Amino acid sequence: MSWNQMAADRSYVEAVSAWSAHLRAGGTTAWSAWREAGIPNRPPVTLRRPVPDAIHLELIRRINLADRQETQSVSELADRVLATGAPGRGLLDVPLPWPAAPRRFGTPAIEPERVPEEELIRLAVGVLAHLLPEVPRPVPDDLPSPWPMPWRRRFRLHGSPGTVSAVRRDLLDQGMVETDWRPVHVVIARPVEVMMAEHWADSVRNGGILKWSTVWRRAEAAGRLPAPIDVATIAHRLHDRLHEPLHIVVAREADEAAALAADVLHARPATIRRRDDPAHSDLLRRLNRLTALTQGPRLVRESSSKLVAILDEESAGTPEWPPPATPPASLPWADEVAVSCAEAIRHADYAVHGDPDALAPNAQRLQGAVDRERTLELAVGACLRAWHRRGNP
Repeated sequence: MSWNQMAADRSYVEAVSAWSAHLRAGGTTAWSAWREAGIPNRPPVTLRRPVPDAIHLELIRRINLADRQETQSVSELADRVLATGAPGRGLLDVPLPWPAAPRRFGTPAIEPERVPEEELIRLAVGVLAHLLPEVPRPVPDDLPSPWPMPWRRRFRLHGSPGTVSAVRRDLLDQGMVETDWRPVHVVIARPVEVMMAEHWADSVRNGGILKWSTVWRRAEAAGRLPAPIDVATIAHRLHDRLHEPLHIVVAREADEAAALAADVLHARPATIRRRDDPAHSDLLRRLNRLTALTQGPRLVRESSSKLVAILDEESAGTPEWPPPATPPASLPWADEVAVSCAEAIRHADYAVHGDPDALAPNAQRLQGAVDRERTLELAVGACLRAWHRRGNP
């Protein structure tokens, strides 16, 4: 190596080490501004070996930007980030742009602000996997007694998991009982894409790892909706049960479905608190996949429940996010399955509330994919909350 190359290498290490020290102290200056300002008047710093890469340092900068508590232990969290390897496949040891001659080998330099969001999410998930074991388990909600009282109205809900969960919570709060002993069965159906989104969210909360597009591909390959949301099959299975009335509720909006279900059960309409954020499911399925590989399947549910509690806090007060759209490649099949399901419901001889045509997906929203920018925002906020909650209930 020439003397010029050695000098250029040392100046690069000095500059990156200085920026790293700035970030460890809670700084938020971008690398481009730091580099252009130069370092002649800055105090000397300890050279960091190996030199941190662009992905790790940019994630630390974004955590600092999101840190509203201005924690005094930010340097410890930064050290955790620097010590964590990004899981999975992706860019490796990404250098920062420097005026000296470019590297002949390895990954090309990238401005940290322009590092792909996927790379930052990958690293943030690795940090979360290390932090969550130190976070206390969330306190479970008090559940009503599972034993039905003779004077209480009995019901059993089926269908779209997110809407069913919200309606169930309100009905139980009203003193009703969900039981298998002679209940009134209510099958709640929503547009196909909404039911698929709620099924996806429910599966990842229980340890699932599939992508949104993969859920659709598998359902299309099987030729039917997943069993929990195959409302026509559920209704056919429940039909003709003695002393167990069956009602099908079909609605485009959750509030409408809740009102129809409440009317069937002679209860007060349920209040739908909020809709699942698709980015929640995206971040959860990434964590589930990593936890299953590194800590074993037994701990997936525990880590997932901790992250769910953190994400619920992170999203409190934010606007509701629409469900992800049907992937364009699966839209023809979604239309087909919605029509066949609507026909099966319409021509059956049990009570149907609402319009079966509401099962049709929304063809006007064709973006399909989950917003990675939102996933990264949640991942950064979750890292901070997990760090602050270590050892605190």
